[in-house]
Amino acid sequence: MTSSAEHSMQSTEAHMELCTRSYTYTYTRSFVYSAFNENMAERSSSSESSSDSEVDRDFSYESYSDDNRDEAGQIMPYMYEPEVESDDDDGEHEIAGVDYDNEGRLNNINWCSCGECQIMPAVRESVCCKEINQVVQKMDNIEVDLNCITEHPGFYSVCLDQWVLETAYFQYRQQYGQGRHNATENQKNRHTAYRQMARWCWGFLGQNVRVPLPSCAVHKIREKYPSNEYRGFQEI
Repeated sequence: MTSSAEHSMQSTEAHMELCTRSYTYTYTRSFVYSAFNENMAERSSSSESSSDSEVDRDFSYESYSDDNRDEAGQIMPYMYEPEVESDDDDGEHEIAGVDYDNEGRLNNINWCSCGECQIMPAVRESVCCKEINQVVQKMDNIEVDLNCITEHPGFYSVCLDQWVLETAYFQYRQQYGQGRHNATENQKNRHTAYRQMARWCWGFLGQNVRVPLPSCAVHKIREKYPSNEYRGFQEI
């Protein structure tokens, strides 16, 4: 009887030990699996955060680069409108065949070949579109025979269209800061139109390079956006 009871107790203890081991194994496996999942989740979260940081860093770098490059296609601050005479003419493009010391160009339009030029206050402004190679090339790029650059279908769109000029002005000011707060809309439009004309015909110009705009184009721009006084180029 005693032997049977001892055997029963031993069996019960063995069963309890087996259950304990089974529970411990199950709990441990569950804990390890849970810890593994948590670790993977942390790594995934860390990877996503790292990826987000890289995207932010790349975007910031791209934004910074865009703000500081001066490639063709962007409006640059040195696309000048016809300037008032100055003593420093270094870097100004000369036009072959145009005698800038010849005051015979003043007070007449005998030098005009297109029929649209007007009398200008300075010799350097007294230039016809047909005297400027870059402008002539622009006229020759279309199949229609043009007598003046102002007849080019692109001239109105690029240099006279109010909404195009407004957008170009915003782009310029966004990149180079605010100008004169007291400038009128016509002043802003003229200022931008002169730059547009230079960009359209010359493309990309280096820093401090001035180009002569033809009298006919200047006249059309001023006719569209008039003023009581014209002072040549000024920051608007």
